[in-house]
Amino acid sequence: MSLTDFELLDKSSETLKVLAHPLRLAIIELLLKDKRLSVSDIYEALEIEQSVASYHLKNLRIVNLVVPNRIGTKIFYTIKNEQVSNVFYSIIKLCEN
Repeated sequence: MSLTDFELLDKSSETLKVLAHPLRLAIIELLLKDKRLSVSDIYEALEIEQSVASYHLKNLRIVNLVVPNRIGTKIFYTIKNEQVSNVFYSIIKLCEN
């Protein structure tokens, strides 16, 4: 058995750090339910300031969990891939017990 290379482990650790915030998990949950949301949709749904939503979306974007798409003057976010959904629901299921 071989160990995973440390570069991948470091990247994985950074992703877990980003996920370790309740607002970021809430944003992921919203995006999993609605598939595509604007920044204003997100901050209104979570009842937070626009700047707070943008900050957390930036962190999720840096580790490639969400993808921005500009349409006119609005930026819409989607989940990058199915693995994000798998990880999110695995974490929730792990913590339910």
